[in-house]
Amino acid sequence: MIRTIARKEILANLLSYKFYVVILLAAVLIGTSLFIAARDYQDRLSDYSLIRPKPGEPIAVNPPNPLAIFAKGLDESMARSFEVSPIGITVRAGQKSANAVFAFFPTPDFLYVVRVVLSLVALLFGFDQISREKEGGTLRLMLANPASRGSVLLGKWLGNFASLAVPFLLVSALGIAVLSLDPAIRFSADQSLRLALIVALTLVYIAFFLSLGILVSALTRRASSSLVILLFVWALLVFVLPNLGTLAARQLVDVPSVRALSEKRQQVWTREILLRIRGEGDWASHVKTISAENDALEADYRVKFDRLVALSKNINRISPVASFVYAATEIAGTGIGEEGAFKQEVVRYKNGLIDRTLASPDARVADYPAFRYAYRPLDRVLASGALFDVAWLTACGILFFALSYLAFIRYDVR
Repeated sequence: MIRTIARKEILANLLSYKFYVVILLAAVLIGTSLFIAARDYQDRLSDYSLIRPKPGEPIAVNPPNPLAIFAKGLDESMARSFEVSPIGITVRAGQKSANAVFAFFPTPDFLYVVRVVLSLVALLFGFDQISREKEGGTLRLMLANPASRGSVLLGKWLGNFASLAVPFLLVSALGIAVLSLDPAIRFSADQSLRLALIVALTLVYIAFFLSLGILVSALTRRASSSLVILLFVWALLVFVLPNLGTLAARQLVDVPSVRALSEKRQQVWTREILLRIRGEGDWASHVKTISAENDALEADYRVKFDRLVALSKNINRISPVASFVYAATEIAGTGIGEEGAFKQEVVRYKNGLIDRTLASPDARVADYPAFRYAYRPLDRVLASGALFDVAWLTACGILFFALSYLAFIRYDVR
């Protein structure tokens, strides 16, 4: 019976104009986002080839991540040029496209389309599954047959999920195949696995919103009422709650501004230079002092900033949409945790260069090691928070489906 109802839902979708309109819209948006993001990645890759430091230059630059095509996250922040000096680390220009239009219309990556558009599409598939059937009288006829309400609900969910998942997977596979034809875009085996996990996580995200749509449909008597409620809930989950944590955390955690931190570094530099001019201590001791105090300032700032980020993420996770974004970006290597690990590596690189310079003042500049950053392994990414976000998103989807079942078994079909 479950299979029969699922087949009936798939056939009904295939015969509905709504199915082709929303699927075509999603396909066009996904294809467009992949094309624009791929061009943006190629432009930033060209920028990297120009600003990549020569041997011996104390500059840390990370090449753009190809997975940023799908989940851009903080990749532009990680792809900036970090210049190392005794006064500290100076952040230079990032790898941005020369097209100024992107300043007004940011690149809509794959993650954005999924987060905003596909969530709405999933709600459109689920908002009238119960209430519309009641209004049309078909729900009473369906339950008059030897079919339990649980079988009816599960069959409807599976049929609509398949109607969403299959076109999405086909469009995504086609987009990835087209991208793989570009010689400038290459995915390693690890990156291919991460991309597969992002696509699988997207299916969980779609399932969550489909369950939410069916839940509201089982709680209302009219499809129009269900649609209005779901549009409000969708805006709340996608736009309002994911930004609420950031606003609240800023009021609770005091983090010094980047400008104040820079001025404090300049004060340390000026003080040590004046001491050197007065003949107090040698140059090496002053350099070590500057480096140590700058590291202490950076460490204090990072502790407060990490506290702000942790509080903000915990509040934002009220909405499973935030968990989806956090998990997808961390898996792609463009998340907050990856950026923090990258900046710690830049600090270690700076300290290593200073120690090496003081130990061997006569060493050739060309002998200094170049900066290399290795992204955190996938198991470490999952253990540091991404797995929790995946579990939370999955649990919310299961919970909403369970609540749908409880509402449906009490639903008056008359």
